[in-house]
Amino acid sequence: MKNRTVLILLGFFSSAIFLGIYFTKNYSLLGALIGFSAGLFNIQWLFWDANKAIDKDIYSAVRIYRKSLFSRLGMVTLVVATVGRFRSDWLFFLALGIAVGIIIPLILAIKHQIYDGRG
Repeated sequence: MKNRTVLILLGFFSSAIFLGIYFTKNYSLLGALIGFSAGLFNIQWLFWDANKAIDKDIYSAVRIYRKSLFSRLGMVTLVVATVGRFRSDWLFFLALGIAVGIIIPLILAIKHQIYDGRG
């Protein structure tokens, strides 16, 4: 996924979250914004590593994916632990944001793959 698409997604989602906070005065929605950003960064990191692993042999590609998997899991765990430590009431919205931040880019990537006809 291109960086332009990521910025557009982040802009739309953050504007919706800030409008929701403005109208509801529920600051727990900031957890959804943090989660969405973490999920988006997680999936973007996966796409970067996939591009690095394309030209490698199978053993190098598996090593890149394994290192990437544990690094990405550590990053998401760090975000969840930090938010849970300081704002435990944001955790539900954080989990929702992470899920949406991973699912939407995957749907867009699948749609792009289907339209290109290489899948």
